[in-house]
Amino acid sequence: MPPMVTFLAAAEGLVTQAHLEHYARSSGPGLIIVEGTAVLPEGRISERQLGIYSDRHVEGLAQLARTIKASGAAAAIQIHHVGATAFAVTRKQKHQQLPKILFRLMKQQIMVSGLLRIQEAFQNAARRAIEAGFDIIELHGAHGYLFSQFLSPLKNWRLDRYGGCLENRRRLLLEVFRATCRQAADKALVTCRLGIADGHRRGLSLSEGLSTAALLESEGAKLLDVSCGSGIPDSVQPENSRYSGRLHLAYRAKSILRIPVIGGGGIRHPDLAEHALQDGMADLIYVGRGLLADPAWARKTIEGRPESIVPCRGCRFCFHLTDPSRCPARHQR
Repeated sequence: MPPMVTFLAAAEGLVTQAHLEHYARSSGPGLIIVEGTAVLPEGRISERQLGIYSDRHVEGLAQLARTIKASGAAAAIQIHHVGATAFAVTRKQKHQQLPKILFRLMKQQIMVSGLLRIQEAFQNAARRAIEAGFDIIELHGAHGYLFSQFLSPLKNWRLDRYGGCLENRRRLLLEVFRATCRQAADKALVTCRLGIADGHRRGLSLSEGLSTAALLESEGAKLLDVSCGSGIPDSVQPENSRYSGRLHLAYRAKSILRIPVIGGGGIRHPDLAEHALQDGMADLIYVGRGLLADPAWARKTIEGRPESIVPCRGCRFCFHLTDPSRCPARHQR
C-alpha cells in the first residue's frame, strides 16, 4: 500500500480514530506506507495533513504503527515537505500583486533561509518515526514536492550551491538522506520515493533521475520507491503497453539498480500485478486507488477471491481526496 494522503488528521496534524480505522481496514499488503506526513507545520499541503513535526505526534503515530503491524505487515512512513507550493498556498493573497517571475524567485530565496531548518526537521521526524515503531522511513522525493522541485531545472532557478547543475540540484536530497540514515542508524531502513523524470522536456530528464537513483543506492539505500516528478514523459510508455507510465519508470530504474524497486500505478486486478512481477517491471508492486476503492483488495487476493474485488473505476477526479463517500466503487460493496 503506497502513501496516499487522507486528510483525516486533526488541525494540529494529530492521528485520529479515523486514521486507525482506515489503516486497519486496509490490512493485507505485506508493506503499508503511511501517507505523506509533514515534517514542519508550514510544509503541509493542508492543515488536515498528518504531522510528525512535534513530539506530541509520537503517541498517535505509535498507535498507527501498531495497527499496521497487527496485520503482519511491515510499517513504513513517508516524511514529507511540500516545498514552495506551501508558500504559494499560505501567502497567495499577500503577494498576488507581485509579477509572476519575482514571486517565483522570492519563494526560492525564502526557501534558502530555511534549508537548515528543513534538514533538521527531517532528522527530528526520523527520530520520532523510530520512537513510534516504524520499520521503514521514506523521504518523499517525487510528484513536484520539495526534493522534486530542487531536482527539476524547470523549477529550480537557484544560483547557489543548490541550483544549476545536477550535482547541485540533488544536493539537498542527498544531505537529508545521509542525515536521516545517521539518525535511523540500525533502527530503521531509510528509503526514498524518487521521481526519476518530469513530463516537461525542460524538466528533470530520465538520465538525470536514473543517475540520482544510482547515487542513492551507493549512499546506502536498500530499497527505492520509483515514481515520476511533475508529470510523466510520453516516451517512457511504449504504445499499447498494459502497464502505466509510472510502472515503466520503475522498470527503467530496476534495470540499472541492484536493490529492490517498488513500482505501480493503474494496477486494478491481481493478475496485472502478478504479470508485472513476472515481467520484471518491479520487485514489489503497489496498489493505490484499488485499495481506496476496496480496502480488502489485498486480503481478497491472498484468499483467492479476486472475483469479489470491487475495482476502482478510475474517475478523472478521485473523490477520495474530497468526499470519499461519493466513490462509486464504495457503493458496490
